Amino acid sequence: MHYFYKVHRLSRGTGQESLQDQSEQKKELNMKNIIILIISIFFSVQVSAQTQEVLPTDETSKTNLAGEYVYADSYFKKSKTGVILKNGLMIPFFYGWRFVVYNTEKFFIGGYGMTGQTGGPTETGTMSLGGMTAGYDFVIFDDIYMDWGLSAGGAGGKSYDGTIVTDEGGVFVEPWMGFNHKIGENTDFNYSFSFFMMPNSAAYNNNPAFNMRIDFIIN
Repeated sequence: MHYFYKVHRLSRGTGQESLQDQSEQKKELNMKNIIILIISIFFSVQVSAQTQEVLPTDETSKTNLAGEYVYADSYFKKSKTGVILKNGLMIPFFYGWRFVVYNTEKFFIGGYGMTGQTGGPTETGTMSLGGMTAGYDFVIFDDIYMDWGLSAGGAGGKSYDGTIVTDEGGVFVEPWMGFNHKIGENTDFNYSFSFFMMPNSAAYNNNPAFNMRIDFIIN
């Protein structure tokens, strides 16, 4: 009887763990499907945006807090290419390049790629990520903008600590919000805060990050 009770408890515990594992796997699958959907929408919007001819109207012109239009600082029909650095509590120090196109006075869309070192000082390894980004900005002052948006794509890499090889990777999504300062006629400096989500990765999922970027405006 005692043996049967122990087996019954063990079986029930194993069943609960199995249900919990299935629930976690279902959550990860749902998250992956959402990210894949976001990436698909990004791709469709990017292709569509490149074929649209949008004229600067009252709806698409930038305004400051006083409601005045700021055409002189508008990026409409211009592009930005820039160097970007990313760092976080658990995220590797990434560096890379970003390119976006303004299809209206406020909305921009583009892509970026970054790479960086994974692990601690005694480990060796790299991780690379790339994806699409879309955002929206508005003027706070004549030379300061606030922007926010969403990035989505894929990442992958591995690290080796002398004993174990650890693989990391999967699809990711990253909402961000930042401030853009005009430091030259065709040069901007941006710093932003983001939240990096990659459900396939135990180490890098659900981590805040700090980003710095220097943009060069292409007329």
